[in-house]
Amino acid sequence: MVGTDPLTNGRAPVTSATPMHAADVVAVAEQSDLSPTTLASLLLSLGESITDEDDLVDLLQRVTEVAHDVVGGADSTGVTVDFGARTYTAAYTDGRTLRVDHEQYAAGEGPCLHASRSRETVLVDLDEATDRWPAFTESARAEGIRSFLAAPLFIDDRTLGALNLYGRGRAAFDEVDADVLELLTGTVSRAIGEFARFKSARDAAEALQRALETRAPIEQAKGMLMALHRIDAHDAFQLLRKQSQTTNTRLRDVAVDLVGRLSAVHDSEATETAS
Repeated sequence: MVGTDPLTNGRAPVTSATPMHAADVVAVAEQSDLSPTTLASLLLSLGESITDEDDLVDLLQRVTEVAHDVVGGADSTGVTVDFGARTYTAAYTDGRTLRVDHEQYAAGEGPCLHASRSRETVLVDLDEATDRWPAFTESARAEGIRSFLAAPLFIDDRTLGALNLYGRGRAAFDEVDADVLELLTGTVSRAIGEFARFKSARDAAEALQRALETRAPIEQAKGMLMALHRIDAHDAFQLLRKQSQTTNTRLRDVAVDLVGRLSAVHDSEATETAS
């Protein structure tokens, strides 16, 4: 894994989004604070089939949250979609992620774009990146970001984007964090590839972007189910997904219907209480 590009901190390009091997999981887990069972469970939870763009949006948000939780130095985390002549942030943990990402897109340079387009994992601190990406790093410095870790998302001949971690501390990430991220991106790359397999790159990117723009009813329905059943966001999404598949109804339509019905029940109970 020794490379010559200083931007990759000595890491050679990853070869492809290859299937997860038990030996890889054990080796990475032994170096990190995660047990092999925990890491394998996280990867398996991200390996569910993708049937439409709403499934994919949910997966991207989950992998963002998993990466944010398991990599200790991550203060901001996001997923950049970079294919089909579209470049945008599809999932993120906070507003800082969006601002830093948008500065990269505006400048046309930065660690996540380099990772995506070179298929190399980028592990650098701000000082190392300044000479390479001056326009972007000035903005990152203003946001308090000092460390970057970005792993490419791709499968076969399709470049898909990158999973990006930003840290406010210096040297916030190391080689073990990069190995964990590469395991996550391998799983997610296969899911995105499955979604895009029978579409043109432009159609796949536009469908995902539309799903993001019309996401509000699904998030609202998830929140209601979480409160009603005392479950987490993933389980709430699975309930919506099951209803969608059982009734052969689009997920967003199921969500809109559920929000309407639960809101009507709440309004009725509120009226009865008031009277």
